Amino acid sequence: MRRDLALATAMGLALAANAPAVAQDQASDSSSTQDGYASDPIIVTAQRRDQVLADVPQAVQAIGGEALQSMGVEQLQDVIALVPSATVGSTISVGSNTFQIRGVAASETDGDATVGFYLDNFAFSMPGRPYAPTTDFYDLDRVEILRGPSGTLYGLGSLGGTIKVLTNDPDLYDAELSTRMTANVTSGGEPGGGADAMFNVPISDGKLALRGVVSYKTVGGFADNIATGKDDANDANSFSARVKLRAEPTERLMIQLAAWHNRSNQDFSNRITTTEPPVLDQTFGIANSRYTLFTGDISYDLDFATLLSTTGYIKNKVIVNNGGFIPGIGDFASFWPLETKNFNQDLRLASNSNGPLSWIVGFFYQDGETKGGQSVQLPDFPVGGQLGLATFNDNTINSKAWAVYGDATYSLMDGLVDFTLGGRYYEEKRTFDENSSITLIEAGVVVPTVGVDRAKNNTFNPRVNISIHPADDGMIYGEVAKGFRSGAITSTSIIAGANGALGTNFDNSSPPDSLWNYEAGIKWSFGQMDVALSAYYFDWADAQIELSPTLQSIVVPIGDVKGKGLDAEITWRTPLQGLTLQAAGNINETEIENVIPEVAAALPWLSNGSQLPGTAEKTASVSASYVGDVGNGWDLKINGRYSYRSRQQSVFDGAYAPWNGIGSARIGLAKDDFEFSIFSNNIGNSDRPISRPGGQNQVPYPRTIGISVEKRF
Repeated sequence: MRRDLALATAMGLALAANAPAVAQDQASDSSSTQDGYASDPIIVTAQRRDQVLADVPQAVQAIGGEALQSMGVEQLQDVIALVPSATVGSTISVGSNTFQIRGVAASETDGDATVGFYLDNFAFSMPGRPYAPTTDFYDLDRVEILRGPSGTLYGLGSLGGTIKVLTNDPDLYDAELSTRMTANVTSGGEPGGGADAMFNVPISDGKLALRGVVSYKTVGGFADNIATGKDDANDANSFSARVKLRAEPTERLMIQLAAWHNRSNQDFSNRITTTEPPVLDQTFGIANSRYTLFTGDISYDLDFATLLSTTGYIKNKVIVNNGGFIPGIGDFASFWPLETKNFNQDLRLASNSNGPLSWIVGFFYQDGETKGGQSVQLPDFPVGGQLGLATFNDNTINSKAWAVYGDATYSLMDGLVDFTLGGRYYEEKRTFDENSSITLIEAGVVVPTVGVDRAKNNTFNPRVNISIHPADDGMIYGEVAKGFRSGAITSTSIIAGANGALGTNFDNSSPPDSLWNYEAGIKWSFGQMDVALSAYYFDWADAQIELSPTLQSIVVPIGDVKGKGLDAEITWRTPLQGLTLQAAGNINETEIENVIPEVAAALPWLSNGSQLPGTAEKTASVSASYVGDVGNGWDLKINGRYSYRSRQQSVFDGAYAPWNGIGSARIGLAKDDFEFSIFSNNIGNSDRPISRPGGQNQVPYPRTIGISVEKRF
């Protein structure tokens, strides 16, 4: 930990010391950006081509890196709180977080994700696991969030939406250096802090450049462990680095190579036994994650179109091992090592024409596997009139898949109407190499299961979109689109135990599930006020939902899910120069129907007409940003945000987490290339659980108060 902090700090100081020799002045222009809320049009790639955000006929949210930094947002969980209809489903550790968008929630620990994730142009996924990538936001360009299925262009897993984390590319002309230091104190816990550094070096003016970022953060623990007697036992630290090499040898050709590394280490986990005060009851525990990612992007201008290629390989490890006591369950020991290797290739051809027709066609290939599984010991758990259950899982899920896709937009009546038609054909071969067992401890009976299961599936996913532009400042759009997710394959021994407990006859292999989304929306600018509304209805047939009838998870189709809701966003650039206000919210009904009777009888929180667990009926967020000149070249920067989520139920046991509201504030002074800020996160020190998975509690991090100092060159 000290070595990583020293590396990040030394890099920042070294860059600062050498700045005058290589850097140019990078004076900030706060009047034009309003501290990240740009007055210039925001350019996004939601439809896999550059477009002004206001012209995208979809429910898309884009938040710039400067705005996120000004608000103190440094991780995806905090971004989710700003997105209407999105919530955190569950978290075990830094590397094992699940999210849902628009009520499309399925699991806390097992099954493929219902949200697609992209790191730059690389499609991040873990076959058989729903976890989001861990990311560091320093030197970030923007985050884009697509709400609703985006299976045509983004494919597998984008059942409820897609999240794209886009980092800054190397600048071919200007040298840049920056470093940031933070420190904070935690209410009832240990202090924390971090160091970040960025450099950009043009190697050959206009032809070749290198950009690198390194970050280290330490998070103070706040929960006392009564089993070991250690105070503030759940501390964590993380280290990340990325480097990009960009070459443009000709006006037509661009080649960019990138390497990412991210690792986090946490004692115990984010699941707390009791909340008032926060207490752990674990005799041992680690929660670590680590990944290394290599990507290569190539683009070549063919005049009529641009040929683009993204190649990537990731090795990702997530390990959560812990044991102790859970009320209602008793003593437990859990060992959960996972390792994913994933290679994918995305080749696409996008039109360059300025005419009425624009299009993109592509080919995608993936070869990925996830090895590992959860092994547990539950000596107090009753099974068939006896006590004690133990499971062992060391399985391998492999997915080899390919897809062809296309999307075309034709503009009619001088741009009054745009008609878009798209589709994606996807085919996958999935294998499950099983090495598992169930042990009835008191009876001394061991039931092993070894073998290989295979599944082959294909799906076609269309998209139709019509947008009408009655004025330069507004549009009305409607869309019908289909999203899909791969079918789960579960351990035979675990599925047998679940069938015995439920009285069901689930197969250990499930077909893919699909979701049809019907949406209408409006985007309009009223001078200094921008408004976006979207209403949607979706039909999710044979939805695969995670069940845990024997404290071991299975992912199976239990019934249908019907959802309807309304998203709203508003941005107001107020008459007070420099002050921008934003608000977003969602209301929805996401209900389960046609539930298998045995499931509804055994797990009543999954009965017909119930709100789907893992979803909240209401979400809302408000934020304010102010930048003003206070004289002598100094700018005052003030940012505040508040997010609200109504109660949310756990799919594990139906336990409700109550409504929650969390606010944060930041105030700073900036002059030229220097900025000093004071901040507070969770300013009201809310300790209401965010979720209650597995008989435990995930709580917000307590109130922190800290300082941040950043220097740019």
